[in-house]
Amino acid sequence: MKLHSQFSAIIFGYLTVASRFVFSMLGSLHGSVELPCVYNQLPDAIEEINVYWQLRNCTKDLVVAAVMKGKVDMKFVDERFKGRAHLNPEGLRAGNFNLSLRNLSLHDSGTYVCIILWSPSYTDILNNTTVELKVTAEFSTPLMDVPEPGKLLYGQEVNFTCKSQGGLELPIIMWINYNDGSRIQDGLVHEVIHQDGDFINVMSTITLNITSNINISCVIVTKNGNLTSQHYKMEITPEAPSPPNVLIIFLIIGGLVGVFLIGFLLRGRCCDRTPTYEVPTNQVSDLGSG
Repeated sequence: MKLHSQFSAIIFGYLTVASRFVFSMLGSLHGSVELPCVYNQLPDAIEEINVYWQLRNCTKDLVVAAVMKGKVDMKFVDERFKGRAHLNPEGLRAGNFNLSLRNLSLHDSGTYVCIILWSPSYTDILNNTTVELKVTAEFSTPLMDVPEPGKLLYGQEVNFTCKSQGGLELPIIMWINYNDGSRIQDGLVHEVIHQDGDFINVMSTITLNITSNINISCVIVTKNGNLTSQHYKMEITPEAPSPPNVLIIFLIIGGLVGVFLIGFLLRGRCCDRTPTYEVPTNQVSDLGSG
């Protein structure tokens, strides 16, 4: 059968036969996924079986993988899938036509159809499986920029920065007290969002006034789960305690009393001295003459 006739048969079969199996699957960007297509009631002669995996497209359907007369055949496969789409030749006789896709891209999302045809008519569809594949991109594990340990003082303002990249949908960024899992909400938070093509990069900075030891981590919350950074444990150098007010007053009073006593003692010593009297010279001469 000629190539265009084969494709006509595929399209005809797809339009006239409802899918027996429908699956929904998720794949991760740059990851791998295996799309199911199994039929356990194959005729004895595998050489009479043709299989097509197709990706439905707005303009035309793309051939992703194919089996011609019981053997894997690459000549009909679209260029974008060559080297990335794989059928296991050893599983064909058992009716295993699962499609393995490697190095997934965002453009691989779509509707995949596995059609098993029985030759020589190529119009007898033995099985028709549809798989809805969605390729998602996950944010990277968040990384924190933190101050150097051992150099923090009581009351010091400290900045922590958390970065993550590569997601498709805007996440929620939270700062968590790792000791009890509570959210830190008493700091000044600044967030930066950057769109890089199809991807989103995020950065969050929190400023804290440190008055006690802290164990902090950053969490990126997405629809597919949470990503948590390594936690940072910080111990501060405590502020020297201030003297209590009563002690200060006591020291002041004690100082004043001390000054008063010293002054009093000095004054007493001055008053106890015996006064001296010197006779004027003229009076001495007068006494001598008398």
